[in-house]
Amino acid sequence: MEVDPQEYTQFLAWKAQQAQMKQRVETVRAVLEAESRAHTEDFFAPFSADSQFWMNGSSTSSGTLQGVPAMKTLFEGFMSVLVSGISVTITNVVAAGDWVVTEAVGRAETKDGRPYNSSYVQLWRFQDSKIVEFREYLDTKLLADTFHF
Repeated sequence: MEVDPQEYTQFLAWKAQQAQMKQRVETVRAVLEAESRAHTEDFFAPFSADSQFWMNGSSTSSGTLQGVPAMKTLFEGFMSVLVSGISVTITNVVAAGDWVVTEAVGRAETKDGRPYNSSYVQLWRFQDSKIVEFREYLDTKLLADTFHF
């Protein structure tokens, strides 16, 4: 059987792209696992220094933040209210091109005993192996009520 060189080259490119998408999904899983431990450095390790963070809603925690330092400040503010991090379970994941999209549920407890249980849709844009953009859709009323924004 003869193999068409052009088809074989396309196959190899597809295979490399599939491996890259799989690695990106694993990176997202590792970031969310770090969130469950409230571990700031592990959470932000795969983000580029100038990455962009966006959250839906109109509270002071919503909108666009630029760069890891601004994002860390917000993250640490959330984590300071919780007993531990937010245990996030991915219910669906799709990877295509530079994007990984996750649908997830999170469970946590505040230091004063209130539950923080939310649903999320998260969009993660990669450039090579770094996250350069993170968008999160969530229940902003629950967020504001829990974290007093």
